[in-house]
Amino acid sequence: MSAAPRRATPSPHRGVLARLRAAAGRRADRGSATPFVVGLTVVLFAVAGLVADGGRAINARVAITDDAEQAARVGADQVQDGSLRGSGTPRIDPVAATSAAQQFLAARGYESSRVSISADDERVAVRVSDVVPTGLLQLILIDSFTVEGSATARAAIGIVTELEGGP
Repeated sequence: MSAAPRRATPSPHRGVLARLRAAAGRRADRGSATPFVVGLTVVLFAVAGLVADGGRAINARVAITDDAEQAARVGADQVQDGSLRGSGTPRIDPVAATSAAQQFLAARGYESSRVSISADDERVAVRVSDVVPTGLLQLILIDSFTVEGSATARAAIGIVTELEGGP
């Protein structure tokens, strides 16, 4: 008869050690995802802020450029009557053009310190800047954007050479 293989007697401490190792492993993992989730949340808010506030800045730039164009046109409308009647060539009154463009922009709510207008007897150039507050990007300490727009207009009778270089 063959003797049954002898089994090692389990140590009474073996189960205790396994339980301690398992408990220590679980405790080491507790809360390890928290810094990742917090970091990911901050990154997602920053990206959302770039999308939302970036779109807001683009819209503001389009609006400010449109206002600069309109102000330049208003200024270019200030034609000297004598030059138009005498030679048939429209000449802009620089003083009246500057004043008209300034009044137009003031009515639109722009501060005079953020407006630059230059006019001569042929052209009116307008440059405007404004500050656009942010919404979500304030969370990462970006409080505002500065946007600028500029335009130039001239007095013309009819369309003579306006489409040169166009499609």
